[in-house]
Amino acid sequence: MAKKRYRISAFIIDFYIYGIIGFVLGFFFGTPLEDEVGYNLNGLPAFGMFLIGFFLWPISEGIWGQTIGKRILKLKVVTNEFKPIGIGKAFGRFFLGFIDYIFLIGLIIAANNKQNKRIGDLAANTIVVWTKKPTHNNV
Repeated sequence: MAKKRYRISAFIIDFYIYGIIGFVLGFFFGTPLEDEVGYNLNGLPAFGMFLIGFFLWPISEGIWGQTIGKRILKLKVVTNEFKPIGIGKAFGRFFLGFIDYIFLIGLIIAANNKQNKRIGDLAANTIVVWTKKPTHNNV
């Protein structure tokens, strides 16, 4: 099973990728902010950004078992039986992921179960594993 620090690192990579997508959409379709760096998205581009954010993680995990960040770090989401999770379980993990950030509930729950699973993993019966174990000793 993958350690929490690698899972968190994969999330950070995904978050930055989403931010870059948002910046590019803002650059081409948004209006520049006057006193800040960035762009304001309205209408269809804003809705497109919402859809990308809403579907990017669960669909990529449901189809491939990985987001881009997990792929870079050689992590994969599978069922407890080491089978593909599918779209349904991926969306379940995604929606319950919001609870993880409320008052650090997810961190508390992950710290208090043997497999360090967050709420979405517990509910969907999934685990995050290595696709290929890293060769360095800091794993």
